[in-house]
Formats: sequence, structure tokens, C-alpha cells
Amino acid sequence: MDSIYLDNNATTRTDDEVLNAMMPYLKEQYGNPSSIYSFGANVKEEITNARKNVARLLNADVDEIVFTSGASESNTTAIMNAVRNNPKKKHIITTKVEHASIMEAMKYLGQKENYKITYLSVDKQGRIDLEELKQSITKDTCLIAVMMANNEIGNIYPIKEIGEIAKEKNILFHTDAVQAIGKVKIDVKDLQVDSLSFSGHKIHAPKGIGVLYIKKDTPFIPLIFGHQEKNRRGGTENVPYIIGLGKACELILKDEYKKNERIQFLRDKLENEIKQNIEDIVIYGDTENRVPNTISVGFKGADAIQLMLMLEGQNIYVSTGSACNSEIAEPSYVLTACNADVNNYSPIRISLNKYNTEKEIESFVRVLKNVIKNMRRK
Repeated sequence: MDSIYLDNNATTRTDDEVLNAMMPYLKEQYGNPSSIYSFGANVKEEITNARKNVARLLNADVDEIVFTSGASESNTTAIMNAVRNNPKKKHIITTKVEHASIMEAMKYLGQKENYKITYLSVDKQGRIDLEELKQSITKDTCLIAVMMANNEIGNIYPIKEIGEIAKEKNILFHTDAVQAIGKVKIDVKDLQVDSLSFSGHKIHAPKGIGVLYIKKDTPFIPLIFGHQEKNRRGGTENVPYIIGLGKACELILKDEYKKNERIQFLRDKLENEIKQNIEDIVIYGDTENRVPNTISVGFKGADAIQLMLMLEGQNIYVSTGSACNSEIAEPSYVLTACNADVNNYSPIRISLNKYNTEKEIESFVRVLKNVIKNMRRK
């Protein structure tokens, strides 16, 4: 059987149009954009065009877009910028279900820099309570950091409402939009975020390129010093990858939001097929308010790691949670925060993309049904 890739929240295949757009900048047009001669200046112009595509995707101004190595760098930059610009304020609000790059930054600031970190709780569906957020704000709060969509359960969070709260209290607000970009429409002006991050490899661009949106007039201290990116991120620009990311954003703007309708159809079909063919399961997360491609499902009497490996043996690829935590042999902290019964209902994450087909969904359910049946016999 041909391989069936269902772990697109971990990474996505690079689109052929993206790869084709990148190739000239790997071979012929390899000039340094900081050079004053035309061989480099022409490249600089293409970087500007890519930046315009990113800005259009976010409804941002072109000068508000900073290219980075990925969302982990963007998240770290936004967090450290907030604390360095507000040295007298030592309180940050985030959630218990953020991506590992946010959680590790919070851990460092709490343990090494004596910051007080408030981790907002979530209910059984992984939803946060805005009243808890409001009550957590103090005169020492310098930053609120809440993801736009969860990488494990797919929940979409009320970013606009949080942005309004942050603006009213004059607190910087950062959102990790990695799992939302390309799946839901994003308007940074409407959302009132001060900073936002995403990675190219989640939207069919290559790994190693990302974006940090920084709202105009937001005080900014770079993480990496240098004249590039208007003194906001030093280092010679990763030209081919920036071009690729710009192309990926252009494709989303062209027609890929429409493709989300088909992806959601496949996800709903898959979820219904699982429910109809396999007993004793639980669907995790907020099924009424989630991104169109993600299912987190637990199976009673089936070890998740073993299940994942048995599916791999059939050339089917899913995950047990975030790829960034795959080496940690502990229950998902996201599902633990949701008080999920992960001991009895072992979870896997299934995440689709535009290349998945109805035939693949049917094949996957057929294999999954047999694998679960065999595992429960033991």
C-alpha cells in the first residue's frame, strides 16, 4: 500500500509550486541581498515581494513582517522582547496548553529570572476561561501569550477577545499562530495582537523559515543583532526559503482557504467512520471550534505508541501528540491539562492536508479497525 501521511500538524510536504519558485535562488540568482550591485539588488526585490505576500495573508503592513528561522525563534523573540522592554514588570500570563517553545521560555523565566508565570487552566474540552484571564492580570503583568490554535487537539482560542482585554490594560499580547495559519483567516488589525508567529513548514513551505509579525510602533529589541530585517533580525537572509514562504502564502491567498472545506469534509468523514467502526473511543478537544484538519482520538485498550508503530508497519503515519515532545515518554501535557483519561483511552493525533484523499481515509479506517481489534485481543 502507498504511504498515507496523516501527521500534517508536525510538518507538511513542500508544494511543487513552492519548490519551483525557490530553485532559481539556489542555483542562478544566489546573490547576497545586502550587496549594492544588481546581482544582489534583484534578489532583495524578490524578498520584498515575498514579504508583501505574507503581509497580505495577515492583513499587516509590509514593514511589520520579520523573517526568522521558524516559529520557535519568533516566539522566543517576542517573549524576550516583552520582558526586556518592561524590566520592572515580572508577571506573564499564558496557558497550560501552549507549544513547547512557549512553555520552555516560561520555564526559563520563572526559574532563572524570577518571573511569576500564570498558567491559565482549561476545561475538559481544552477551552480557556476569559474571566480567569481577567482576574489574573496585575499591575506587574508585562505579557499575555496565548496560542491561536492548539497543535494537539485543534482548538481555536478567542484571540480577538484576548486582544481587546490586553489593549484595555496596555499589556503586550503575543499569539503563536502556527496551527492556525492557512486554516483560518487571520487579520492582525482586527485581532489586536502586538506580535504573532508562524512557520513555513506547516503551510507547504520548507523547514527553517518562519515569520514574526511585530505591530508598528511596538518597542523592539532584537534577539539576533544585525542590520538585516530593518535591524530586527541579524544574519544574511535565507533567500530561497523566504521566496518559498512567500509563494506558499500566495497560494493560500489564491484558493487554499477553499481547500479547507474539502479537508474538513475528509476530517468529518474520518471521524464519523471511526465512531461507526470502532467502539470505546473518545474524541478530545472542542469539536465545535477547532481547525478543519485535526482529530485527537483515544482508544480504550490500545497503547498509543504501539498503535502508532503498528500503523507505520502499514505505511500509515500518525502521531501521539506534538512532534516537539515525541522523545518524552510521558502523557501529553495538553491532554493532562484537559483531565483526559489517557491511561484508559490512549490518544493519537490525526492531521490532514490538501493532498489527502477520500480513498486514503477509507484505507486508513479499514487498517485502523483491524489493528485496534487485534490489540484488544491481547
